[in-house]
Amino acid sequence: MDLFSVAVTSTFIRYLGPRPYWSALMTLNWDTITGPTVLINRSRAQRNIATMQAKAKSAQVALRPHFKTHQSALIGTWFGPPESTPIAVSSLAMAEYFVAAGWRDVHIAIPLNPRELPAIQALAQQAKLTLTIEHEDALAYVAQITTPVQLMLEVDTGYGRTGFDWRQQHRIAATIKTAHGMEHVKRIGLMVHSGHSYGAQGETAIAAVHTESTARLNELMAALSKHVQPPLWVSVGDTPTCSRMDSFPGANEIRPGNYVFYDMQQKMIGACDWDDIALAMACPVIGRYPERNEVVVHGGAVHFGKDWVSSGAGSHTRTVFGQVMQQTESGWSQPVEGAEVIGLSQEHGKVRMPQSAIEKLRLGDLLVIVPPHSCLVMAAAMAFGDEHFICFDGAKG
Repeated sequence: MDLFSVAVTSTFIRYLGPRPYWSALMTLNWDTITGPTVLINRSRAQRNIATMQAKAKSAQVALRPHFKTHQSALIGTWFGPPESTPIAVSSLAMAEYFVAAGWRDVHIAIPLNPRELPAIQALAQQAKLTLTIEHEDALAYVAQITTPVQLMLEVDTGYGRTGFDWRQQHRIAATIKTAHGMEHVKRIGLMVHSGHSYGAQGETAIAAVHTESTARLNELMAALSKHVQPPLWVSVGDTPTCSRMDSFPGANEIRPGNYVFYDMQQKMIGACDWDDIALAMACPVIGRYPERNEVVVHGGAVHFGKDWVSSGAGSHTRTVFGQVMQQTESGWSQPVEGAEVIGLSQEHGKVRMPQSAIEKLRLGDLLVIVPPHSCLVMAAAMAFGDEHFICFDGAKG
């Protein structure tokens, strides 16, 4: 049976090499879970995908989903046929994986690493490859590539990570003109990632980031139009603004990724609701300490990452590494009040819970925990040869 022929069935997937291997599971069976396990509610994920596709269509922009969130060829087919679905990835290795699995339009949305030029050259012979640069010095390395590629200049409109400062209009124009002179560079564009939207709290704050970033981008575009022809392809994207905003003035495409699963960070920001979250961790209880209102689960930093969210206010603010959810027969529902992951070591997770809840737990019972950052959870799951994740229908979960 072909990998893609079962993309719409409930599936168990193991990552043992360049492609995931799997065997079908008809239902979510809690009794089969023996260790820390990623749970994916397929129904919610596919609903999230459909919502973003409809938004892009309504806004009249192309959608290039960022596959760094799920990192799975099987889950990738939920977005559409590989051969006709443009995607973004966050590493050359990830690009190689998805090209091997059938994707043909891939944007490596991280600045060019000159040490990878031979592999980039080889991959560009197999797919339409888009590279990212954040400084004009990178053009010396782009010039060494002889296979046709597309090029995106990353522009920083406020995030402060990488990219040309949006105010450096003459520098950006000069870089574009130089790139236009390279025969193998077939399309040039600008990309923006407003990652500072992750620091927003609520839809009003998300809108403020979006408005400022859009205004800066369009000011830059207006200035460039006097010096650069033809028009540039413009790609923007971050899950908070793409989830809550309805228009993307000046952009040709949007590039969100986390929206397929969402997570605790997105809920706290205001980008989603609890019932939009499509990923959680099932972790066995390995220690009970009712006298200190804590249990310990097998599920640590190697499974969750170490991203966190702040919960509470004022002197009651606390650092949280995950939210315990109400377990149901078909997945999970709402948060368990007062039940949070408060500490992580390599394999252990400390969970603060009401004493009454702890008294109902036994060693080996499972806690279902929504993580702060689903991308890191999936990266960990896909990195372990002996790790697995479960996709289940979740229509009732």
